Amino acid sequence: MTAPAASARASTPAIILAATGIVTPPLAVLAPLGVAPLLTLVAVALIGAAPRRLLAAGKPLLPLTTLWAALAVWAMLSAIWSVLPGHSLFEGGRFLVIGGEGLIALGAARSLGARDGWRVGAAAAIGIALGTALLLFEWATDAALVHWIHGWGQAVAVNFSRYDRGATTLVLILWPAVVALRRWRLLQAALAALVAVSVYLMPSAASLMALVAGVVAFAVALRFPRLIAATLAAGVAASAALLPVVVPSYETTVRLQHDAPWIKGSGIHRLLIWRFAAERIADRPLLGWGMDASRDLPGGRRDFAATLPGIELSPGHDAMPLHPHDALLQWRVELGIPGTLLGLAIVLWGLYRVGWRFGPPREAQAAALGWATTVLVIALLSFGIWQAWWLSDILLTASLLAASAADAG
Repeated sequence: MTAPAASARASTPAIILAATGIVTPPLAVLAPLGVAPLLTLVAVALIGAAPRRLLAAGKPLLPLTTLWAALAVWAMLSAIWSVLPGHSLFEGGRFLVIGGEGLIALGAARSLGARDGWRVGAAAAIGIALGTALLLFEWATDAALVHWIHGWGQAVAVNFSRYDRGATTLVLILWPAVVALRRWRLLQAALAALVAVSVYLMPSAASLMALVAGVVAFAVALRFPRLIAATLAAGVAASAALLPVVVPSYETTVRLQHDAPWIKGSGIHRLLIWRFAAERIADRPLLGWGMDASRDLPGGRRDFAATLPGIELSPGHDAMPLHPHDALLQWRVELGIPGTLLGLAIVLWGLYRVGWRFGPPREAQAAALGWATTVLVIALLSFGIWQAWWLSDILLTASLLAASAADAG
């Protein structure tokens, strides 16, 4: 089979986005913090390539632009009452800039034609092959590349959790590749299996759970896309309202650890962090503690291993290690009810666009819902929602997916 027929020459935005698809996975494996400056480079290059084209293609994104800007403004305003005023102001401004860069990439992706869209999706598949090869090589050689890059001797042990960001990027960028390879089922399945094996070998349980959930959502969405979109929307909204009051108490978590010893220590610690975040939410329920102020919440340096009776954890398990490891709790504890409502509005708008306004064919829509499910699972279990590399990862992979959907449309 051949790629979709259209213009034989790739447009400049397509070349930029295709290069991004190739570079992002290996970069995320070896130097994941580089994903944020990569988004900046991509945005600058796209502005220089086709500014008028970006404006025209970006008009349907105006609601998202407005919501993102409103959340950024609220985040910056939170510096007034934040426990870290200067930091909150800076992080709110950075959130605004990252959103602008991502919207530029999304606008460029929406402007592509069918053949250009296929090129971008195929490039993402190449990037996945490179990224998984690096991940598997590091696993097989006990992180030989990282040892070489940093000049470490073999006696230096490498914690494989350093590859969590790379595993996360692979499970997100899989979806534009799935769309591009839909005509080649065996190749599509092989690429998905390669990502699954690579992620399984890493310690990132959140990435593996996200991949499984995304695949299930994709399969169901092939027949019932609106059901998946509505389920995700209702689940996120309900979780935002209920999570601060249903997180188990410290005593319940201690009992759970003893009754279910198969639960990893990191999982038990996560429940304790969420309990602590819920308590701080109760202290400031309306406005929160300030943008990205979780890192300096009162009592956040409490070591559960030393202070919580009956818990079995090694020293160093703080009550709040930088962020709550849950986007909904982070929105609420830092930005209060207004920030949570704005964050939810961004998510719900995206799910509405994918579930009800996506258009044919169904497989591209199902892949978009698989991607959305993958993002939400990771956001609710893992990284801090304001981390620049994580926001950039979401926006870059969303742009690649939007580009590959142009081929499918």
